[in-house]
Amino acid sequence: MRGRKKSEETRKAIVHCAAEVFSQGEFHEVLTDDIAQRLGIGKGTIYRYFDSKEDLYLAAISEGLNGLHQAILSVLEQEAPLYATVETVARTMIGHLWRHRDFYVLMHRLEAKLKPEQRADWQSRRNEMTSMLCRVVERAVSRGEIAPLNSRMAVEMLFGMIRAACVYRDESDRPEDLIRLAVGVFIDGVSGSRGVPTARTRTLKVIKGGTPRS
Repeated sequence: MRGRKKSEETRKAIVHCAAEVFSQGEFHEVLTDDIAQRLGIGKGTIYRYFDSKEDLYLAAISEGLNGLHQAILSVLEQEAPLYATVETVARTMIGHLWRHRDFYVLMHRLEAKLKPEQRADWQSRRNEMTSMLCRVVERAVSRGEIAPLNSRMAVEMLFGMIRAACVYRDESDRPEDLIRLAVGVFIDGVSGSRGVPTARTRTLKVIKGGTPRS
């Protein structure tokens, strides 16, 4: 790692180590010296690869989001009932973001500072996840699991609830409770009518004019 020639291996090692160190404390508390010491390199080596601590943090966030993106895609590629899919997506996202809350908060705080290519890349990946989950919702509509609805807005609301659960949680909250809350609010909401059995019973019915069809 002490050579002057840049390498992708060294860059990845720095990013992975930074992700670990940043996850253990607040952004302003972490020093690049901490990362360099853990890697056994000089601080100057880090700045040969990254212009600033903020730039390194963004790279660590991107690395984490790549993993989250792949995990969610693997869930959405499976054929499963709506409830099971939404629960697994919520569990995957909340589990990941729970461990990296500071990453998630900082990502939104610094989103406007992302380079155009970084913003376009993340938006493309986010659009892919949204579209795939929309198709899951639309299949549930076609199967009669839920009432017709605006699938894109429903998915955006689900992502919004998951984000809120991770950003605004307090010390007494537990991941499992927030997963159940987000899934319950989402599924009961898209069931389309009061009095319709909830998804927890796996017996949702199509709604016509607000009345369950027998």
